[in-house]
Order: sequence, then structure tokens, then C-alpha cells
Amino acid sequence: MVKRGEWARWVLVLGIVGSALWLSLASSSIWAADRRIDFWSEQRRGTNCFNGNVTLAWWRAAREAGIDVVRLAPNKWISRERDFLVGNTDHFAGVVAVDLAALLGVLDDADSVGMKVVVTTLSLPGSRWRQQNGDRSDLALWRDTAYWDEAARFWRELAGHLKAHPAVVGYNIINEPTPELALGTDGAAVLNRFYQVVMAAIREEDSETPIILDGGQWASPSGLAALAPLPDEKVLYSFHMYEPFEFTNRKANSGRYCYPGQVVQDARDTLILDTDALVAILAPVAAWQKRYAVPSNRIFAGEFGCHRVTCGAADYLGDLIRLFDQHNWHWAFYAFREDTWDGMDYELGTKPPGWKYWQAIDRGEKPSLPRVDNPIWRVIRQHLKN
Repeated sequence: MVKRGEWARWVLVLGIVGSALWLSLASSSIWAADRRIDFWSEQRRGTNCFNGNVTLAWWRAAREAGIDVVRLAPNKWISRERDFLVGNTDHFAGVVAVDLAALLGVLDDADSVGMKVVVTTLSLPGSRWRQQNGDRSDLALWRDTAYWDEAARFWRELAGHLKAHPAVVGYNIINEPTPELALGTDGAAVLNRFYQVVMAAIREEDSETPIILDGGQWASPSGLAALAPLPDEKVLYSFHMYEPFEFTNRKANSGRYCYPGQVVQDARDTLILDTDALVAILAPVAAWQKRYAVPSNRIFAGEFGCHRVTCGAADYLGDLIRLFDQHNWHWAFYAFREDTWDGMDYELGTKPPGWKYWQAIDRGEKPSLPRVDNPIWRVIRQHLKN
């Protein structure tokens, strides 16, 4: 029992200890925020997750595979509103609270296994994702700057909710922007101004979390070359690599092309598709990086892939990854254990799923396919584990 005369001393001691503990926690929180950009100091090798349902088991499997960062787009998730998180891209009235809670729960699962996450979106005010817009491009964002203010408010509000989450290491403002479809050659300049507006809004709320910017033209390598680097040191610049489309897309390929080999891109142009061709396709990124002295740890191959049944897919992906590694660029393949499409789920091997699978899909079922040892997954897994 504490004597009456000792109370003052104990109050003083407890006050000192409490202050020290508060300062420790506060400095720890500040340190954690300040170090978010340091996550990108070394090369990161990750994947994309556009799944309709993301479970704790998925995060555990991704972590076991050697993946250390996931680019997460939650737009397929079920919402009571028209568009997940945004509510309605035709008019933004605030982040949907129920959707935000779902996103935070998934981020908690990621953090529980030590996974880091880049949050991106396939839709913004004035730009509904084509697959949720009757397969039509929604170009209002690029034609009406009133949507810029709505997009800025969306990201400012979302950043306010995510800035303290330990799993989050990046905000990727919009996936594969296409202002060129609305504005032609003026698209690149407009995209640069749009990014400045949205970034300023995010930085009002969150000065530390890295921001990731996709180039125009569906984030193609040449689209990145039209971006203007920004003075914010916590910005990464991203491109996607699915070129040549005639090879990587199953329908366009139709079994005609193999890697390495020849690809007919139009009636008069035959491309010799090999490592040298991949170097040439990526050359705009390398030249842009050199021109603006952008460090390699600020370049992110945010998506790349090839349909898994395509002849030479393993060699194509292996050569791409080696080129990314030579440049020391971050990379994230598309995709790990996709739950709505099998075409780039590389653990399934190189054979098509068969007619029984598609019959089950037509019945509204979600059939599973066996995961098998195969050359494509081996080459990805090898580089993930390096």
C-alpha cells in the first residue's frame, strides 16, 4: 500500500513514464510513415490482384510464393452502390463506408502475413472501368475538369483513411489511363496536369505515402515516356508490358506465333520477336529514365504478362523479368491465382481448361483447376525467390 506522502512521487514517476511511452509510440508512428518510401529502396518483385474475393488464404499463398508486394484493385468487389468505394463514378459524394471497411479488412489480412500493398483503382469519377461500363470507354474524366475535383476529393478522403495502415506502401492513382482516346495528341499534357491536381490533394492529407503514376496509352512503355517527372521524391513511375499484343493476347495470336519467332503486326510489318525486340519495346522507358535522371528504384513495371497457353510464354516472361532485373526496376506480374479468369494464372500450366470448365462457368459455378508444376510458373517462382 502506498503511503500518503509517496503519492506525489509516484504521480511524477508515472507521468514521466507515460510521457516517454507516448513519445515512443508517436515517434514510432512517425518513423513508420517516414520509412514508407524506403520500402522501395531495394528492388521489389510482386504481383497483381484484381480478384473478386481476396481471402487470408490468398495472402498466405502469395507470401509463401515469395511475393513481397501486391498491386490491389478492389473494383470487382460487391458493393451496395453502383461502383465500389467511389459510390457512383457519374457523381462522387464520398467514399462508401461499408466498402472502405471491406478494404481495410483485406489490408489487415495482408498485414497479418507481412505483405505490403499498392492500392490502385480501375475507376474514378468520370472514368468507370470499361468492363463495368458496357465495354465502352468512359472518357468524361478527360473531357470535363469538374471530374478532376471529384477524383481529387476521392483520393484525399481515401488517403486519410489509409495513411496509417501498415500494409500500404503506395497509392496508384488510376490504372492504365487513356486520355489520348478523348484528346488525341493533347492527352499526355492533360494527364500530367491531372496528376498534379490529384497529387496535391493527396499531399494535403498524406505527405509520406509514395504515389505511383501510370503513363498514358494504357500505361504502355511509350506512354510513360510522355510523363513529366514531378518534384515530389516519393513518386514512382509505372508502365505495363503486354507487347506485342499480337503475341500476348490469345485471341489475336490464335496459335500463330511463338516466342522467339516472327509476329505479323500488320499486313506489311513482320517483327522478329526475341530479346532484342523486347529491349527495343522497353527502350522508351530506359531513355526517359536517363533523360530525367530518375533512379531505378522509382521505376515500376506495374503489370506484365502473357496468356499461359501461348507458345513460348515461359521464355517470353523469363526474358522480360531478366531485363527488368538488369535495370533494377520493380516489377509485378499479372496475376497470382486470379479467381475470375484463368488466362494468366500461371500455376495452371500451359493447357486450356477444357469444355467441362466452360460449361460450369456458363452454369454460374466457379470451378477450380488443378495447379501443376510447369515451365511458366517455375520461371516466375525462380525470380521471386532470388
